[in-house]
Formats: sequence, structure tokens, C-alpha cells
Amino acid sequence: MNIVRVVFEEFLQVADKLLGLLDGEWDYPTFVEHVERLLNDLGKNICREALEAADDWLKDNPKERQGWTVVRRDPKSLLTPFGEVHYQRRYYHNRKTGAYAYLLDQAIGVTPHERIDSLMKTRLVDAATDVSYRKAGKQGTYGSSPEDAVSGQTVMNVIRETFSTASPTSSRSNGRKIQTRYLHVQADEDHIKKQDGGTALAKLVYTTNGYGRNWGERRVLNNVHYTAGVYRDNEVLYQEVYENIDGNYDIDSIEKIYVYGDGAPWIRGLAEYLGAVFVLDKYHINKCITESLGFCPELRSELLQAVKDFDLKAVKSILGKARKAAMTENEKQRVAQCRRYLVGNWDGIIAWKEEAPYVIGCSAEGHVSHVLSSRLSSRPMGWSERGADQMAKLRAMKANGLSIKKHILHRTKFSTTLSIAIKAALPAQRERLRKVSGEVLGNMPVMNGSSTYTRRLLKQLSAITII
Repeated sequence: MNIVRVVFEEFLQVADKLLGLLDGEWDYPTFVEHVERLLNDLGKNICREALEAADDWLKDNPKERQGWTVVRRDPKSLLTPFGEVHYQRRYYHNRKTGAYAYLLDQAIGVTPHERIDSLMKTRLVDAATDVSYRKAGKQGTYGSSPEDAVSGQTVMNVIRETFSTASPTSSRSNGRKIQTRYLHVQADEDHIKKQDGGTALAKLVYTTNGYGRNWGERRVLNNVHYTAGVYRDNEVLYQEVYENIDGNYDIDSIEKIYVYGDGAPWIRGLAEYLGAVFVLDKYHINKCITESLGFCPELRSELLQAVKDFDLKAVKSILGKARKAAMTENEKQRVAQCRRYLVGNWDGIIAWKEEAPYVIGCSAEGHVSHVLSSRLSSRPMGWSERGADQMAKLRAMKANGLSIKKHILHRTKFSTTLSIAIKAALPAQRERLRKVSGEVLGNMPVMNGSSTYTRRLLKQLSAITII
């Protein structure tokens, strides 16, 4: 195992090349480009040596492999943040179980046909939450060679593989749970174009314990936690919302929960599930009235005031007048829809009066736009229902401040083989390094030639004992 010496030699070779760059006439961008390439090459070489060193250690320590015997040695390539690393590892057979395996690959969490390491996967997934899969394949491999870029299909496969069984939206407090008397749950949805021409409904729910400090003229919600996805079964969504609440809030301290929304059945169902007071979002109240009575501005103003006064009798009377004033069938239908909407959700309207001053404004439209629409529906693209669901969850995950990297690495099975193998060899390698460091430095091309400050410095370095 020569990893320490190899690492040292590789580093010095990079230093030699860097000094050569400094001696040349380069513009700044060209210089940076060369440095980047050199350091990536160094990273790839170090990774290769570390992996092969661990593989050698497994071969030389039969007790660590418990009955596995070597069959052959095969090549493997793995895409890393440095670029593609090519290494050799041994293929083993277990006579007792009859199984075959690459023990090194198992140790580093790589499946037989996998060619992307876990850290690179985190970069690809993270990039995909903001840009298309195709662009993520390029951005996620930034710093590597252009030929290392992966396809959009590969990025999609990584997301589906990584988040196939677990929802990443859960957000749990790491410390003391939040105590609050009043909990506010706001909900809305985003209509997403599907690849088959249909529409998927991505639902967004977030919880908060009210407004905190103001940033200028803008009020900011406290402790916002998101749940999102394409849910065919609303019970699954309701359970995830409850788990988020339970994970972040002291349930016993909550006296009342308010659920805000546009009155959609799934939102009212959420309010019922949580035992909450439903509050009809004022944005949708005003939108309904404005769109339905646009043909009659005077009655529209009267209706807005009647709703503001919580006067149901006046609301019905004004809508009756609007029905008579309607000239077309379309206008009549809009008035009828407005009546059904306001009367059917009157409990959510009157809640603004009965629950004052504890109810707060609803900003769900803005949150949907930021968390969902900016990636899922604002661009001319089509989604599969599964893809839309996973992306909605990833967007909510990032909005919750959760780490995609942590999630992926937590789900990947690693062993300590690599670190144990390298640590076991360190004492002997350090001793060898003391003996060869001067020789290595002396043989560097940069050490030969006319005397410069850099060469004098390196010669002085060669005389230093390496610990």
C-alpha cells in the first residue's frame, strides 16, 4: 500500500505544474482553467489510490472478509466531484453462501451497475430542484470535464432511485419543540401540465405560529414548515401534515388550529382531520366576486362591502339583483357560482369575525409560486405524475432548510473499510515518506534549472523531516 507516498508525489507534481504555469504567459481565465484541471486530476488520482489501497487491505486481511475468496480483479469507473475515477477492485466468492460480490464497492455504498458516487448524486439532485434535468446534468458536474456531464434521463433516474420509498418533506425540530397557543395551517395547489396532456394537482400545506418581526414593510411568518406533493389519497397528505406539526410543535400547548384556503374539498377535509377552524382565504373571496360581477361594477362594490360586514342576508339579496341584471347565460352562470361559493363557505368567511383577533392573513398564493410554480408550472414542460410528486417534495424539503446531501448519504449504506485500511497503513507509510520525500523533491523538474526564489524554497522544504 503506497497511498501516502503516491498522494505526496501527486501533490508535488501538481505543485511543479503550477509553478510552470506561473513561469508562462497566461491570462487569468486560462490560468484558473489549468489550475482547476490540475486539482481535479489530483483529486481523481487520490481517490483511485485510496480505493485500491482499501481493496488491497481487504485482500491482505482475511479476517475482515470472513470466508470470502478472491476470484479476479476487475476495472470500475465512478463519477465523482473531481470527474470520472477509474480503479481496480477484486471480485469475491463466498463458498459458504455461494454469493459473489465486490466487497470494496459494498464498503463505499456502490451497487454493481452504479457509476455515480453518492456525493455527486447530491449535487445532481440539488441542481435539479432549480433547473431542468438536462441542465442539472451539466451544472451538477461543474468542475469536472465536459465529457463527464450526465444526461437528463440519468438525473431523473437518480431522483427516482433516491426518493422512491421515503418522503423527504418531513421537518422535525432538533431542539425544543415550539410552544404556541394558536397554530395556522395554510394550503393551496398548483396545476401542473402532464406529459400525456392532462393536469396533475400538486398540493402545498405549510404551518406557522404567526407573524414575527417585520422586514421593512414586509411581515415575515415564524417557523414555516412545508408539506407538498401530488397526493391521490388525501389521508396520506393529512398524516404528513400532522407529523410535521407533531415534529415541530408542542401539541399540548396548542389551543386552536386555523386552516386557511380557497374552500377546496381537500382543504376543508384537512381542517376536519386536524379538528381546526376553517378560514376562507380573502384573496379567493375577492377573486370570486370580482370575476363573477365584473359586468356590474356597482353591485360588485356592494357585494364586497356586504361580505366585509358579514351580512349574509345582504349577500344573498345583492346576488339576486345581479342574477336579474345578467344579460348573458355566461353572466348568469358566474353569478350562480359566486352564490354557491360564498354561501357554501360562509363558515370560513364568518370565522374572520368570530375568531378575531387570532386569525391572520393567508399568503398561500405567494408560497405556491415560490415553492412549486417556479419549477413545476411556470415553464413549458410536461411532467409525469411521479416526477411532479418527487420534485414538489424536493422543493418543499429545500424550503424547510433540510439537506438533500444528508438525506441521500443517510440512505446509502457505507462501511468503515476505507478509513480502517488507510489508518492501518499510516505508521509504516509515514516512516517510508520520511525517507523518500527528499528524493521526490530532488527529482522534480522544477528543482532543476536556474536558481529562483521558488526553487530555493522547495530545496529548503526537501530538508524538512515529514511527520
